[in-house]
Amino acid sequence: MKITIIIPAFDAATTIASCIKSLLRQRDAANLDIIVVDDGSRDRTCAIVRELMASASEVRLIENEHGGISKTRNAGLRAVSDDTDLVSFLDADDLSPEGRLKRDIAIFEADPTIELVYAKVRFFDIEDQHTLSPSGGANAVDGRVVQLGAGLFRRDLIDRVGMFDETLIQSEDLDYLMRIFEERPNYFVTDSVGVYYRKNNGGITEQRKQAQHELMRALFRARKRRSKLAGFEMPKDIFNSDHVADLARWAK
Repeated sequence: MKITIIIPAFDAATTIASCIKSLLRQRDAANLDIIVVDDGSRDRTCAIVRELMASASEVRLIENEHGGISKTRNAGLRAVSDDTDLVSFLDADDLSPEGRLKRDIAIFEADPTIELVYAKVRFFDIEDQHTLSPSGGANAVDGRVVQLGAGLFRRDLIDRVGMFDETLIQSEDLDYLMRIFEERPNYFVTDSVGVYYRKNNGGITEQRKQAQHELMRALFRARKRRSKLAGFEMPKDIFNSDHVADLARWAK
């Protein structure tokens, strides 16, 4: 089975190596195709990726001029090869838990009708660079939230949904996941952690006013689409209020 993981990167020199290595340690799970799409980084992001490529044929690098997160993700989608079976995403400052791919692939293999496996997210602030996971002293909390890295998707489902909305500066992930579920896929929700999400004060989600505006745009568009989808309701078990108080404190 072949899995393509798309990693958008912008000025990610401090985290990109750990991100990629957290995937490479899962080589035994499947044939990996790791596509790093650089969005015009000004630091050593591309140089670090090239260094890893020297010993890891699974890694590819696409270098683009700075165009924003949606265009960057779309460049990755356009590069997905024809023989890819499953697709996922991982942000350049996040980590993939050891064993995650093997665990989720087993779910797909057990039921060929499943099109999507969706996991929990573990938020953290300090990385153990030896284990490529949250350190023992890290602040950490789990939640089931909007996070593309929490999902592993069949290629056919991704093809049906199409590209990211390039008019969205933020909330493109929410928009995309809502469009995925509007396809009414057969999905499986796991209580395991699918991605370690790094608390990063320099990230785009810290631009709160813009984030709120883009969130409302994404939700408004979803409402318009659903007016034409008879009887559709967003699944209640995908994004829930578990640990909402802890997550709210985390966001401050």
